[in-house]
Amino acid sequence: MVDQPSLLDGDPAAEPTLGVAELNETINAAVSDAFPRAVWVRGEIQALHVSRNQHSYFELVEKHERRDQVRAAIRVALFRDDRPSVNKALRDAGLRLADGVEVRIRARVDFWPPAGRLQLVMSAVDPSFTVGRLAADRDRLLRTLAAEGILERNASRRLAIVPLRVGLVASGGSAAYRDFLDGLEASGYAFHVAHCDVRVQGAAASHRIVWALRRLADRELDVIVVVRGGGARSDLAPFDAEIVARAITEMPVPVVTGIGHETDRTVADEVAHTSTKTPTAAAALLVETVEAYVERLAWVAHRLSVRARGINALARRELAGAAGRLRRAVPAALDRERRTVDGQRRRALELGRRGTRSGTAALARRRDAVGVSARRGLRAATTRLDGADARLRALDPRRVLERGYTITRDEQGAIVRAAADVAPGSALETETAVGRVRSRVEEP
Repeated sequence: MVDQPSLLDGDPAAEPTLGVAELNETINAAVSDAFPRAVWVRGEIQALHVSRNQHSYFELVEKHERRDQVRAAIRVALFRDDRPSVNKALRDAGLRLADGVEVRIRARVDFWPPAGRLQLVMSAVDPSFTVGRLAADRDRLLRTLAAEGILERNASRRLAIVPLRVGLVASGGSAAYRDFLDGLEASGYAFHVAHCDVRVQGAAASHRIVWALRRLADRELDVIVVVRGGGARSDLAPFDAEIVARAITEMPVPVVTGIGHETDRTVADEVAHTSTKTPTAAAALLVETVEAYVERLAWVAHRLSVRARGINALARRELAGAAGRLRRAVPAALDRERRTVDGQRRRALELGRRGTRSGTAALARRRDAVGVSARRGLRAATTRLDGADARLRALDPRRVLERGYTITRDEQGAIVRAAADVAPGSALETETAVGRVRSRVEEP
């Protein structure tokens, strides 16, 4: 193995030294030799801006297939002399240069010696490439969502019969925002709109739309509406993003899109409950839904009114018939009842007279029997009373006292029956036939 000479070997002053300008010119010559003609390059536009002198600049990047990360990037310049033809080609295809758009451009590989900067100088674009990539990505995403069974998930949500609580995803102050609100306000119905103000175009637009949808998902709403005005087909790229499509499928209420593009449908349109062509049409859809409910209410009220009038008319006819029948039936019924009452009154009078005669005779018999029985009872009671009185007099204690006997009681009023029942010093009271005597015991 032969050792290569080192720059440090020998005399450094003997080695050639290039100036920066000379080096850059050498690189420019090498680049020109390597890329003598313009080449086609594909990639995604990022950081697009237009300078004061009307030149356009952007980064053309290539990303990893599985990760949304930049793999390589190069600066692109589109000078103002080439801008009209490039813009016309894109405009004819319904496209325009914008961040996030994949393009295939024809450009010259250029190295600018004064700044030492490698760049592509764009001169043409292939619109069919962009259209094809958009369509291919769109079809791939729709097939994926269909395979997962969520493509029509939001379409299966039931739209409220009176969708007055509306969530709105739109750029505040935009024509789309004003058109939608004007459509609701002109109806005169009491719509309540919860608005999430987000830009729906440009870099990170898809992430902003998802943020707005998820924020509105936490509100008590009947429907969520996503609107934007018209524009180039490439401006609708955020609505073809997978994260937006999946966010719509996860919404708890129906999502209505009103994206102002007459020819193409975005993935958001495909997964939404209902898609309309413009923001005005989206507002009209909600107004028509409420109007349909109001008309149904009016129709039901009319049918109820007609039915009520019919029932009332039938009732009046039935009542008139019943009144006629009553007018005819009442006199005859009264005559029958009068005859019946007269007959019963006569029978009652006859039965009363018979009962009176029979009761009078029975009462006389009862009176005689009661008199006899009463006299007998009185004599027996008098005899019993006399006997009882004699016994009562014989048992009366006063009769005993009158014969010389006495009754002695202690201090508590108890009768003293024996000497042992009292103690010395006890007070006694003796009852005689005439008066009472108090004494005290000295010795029993």
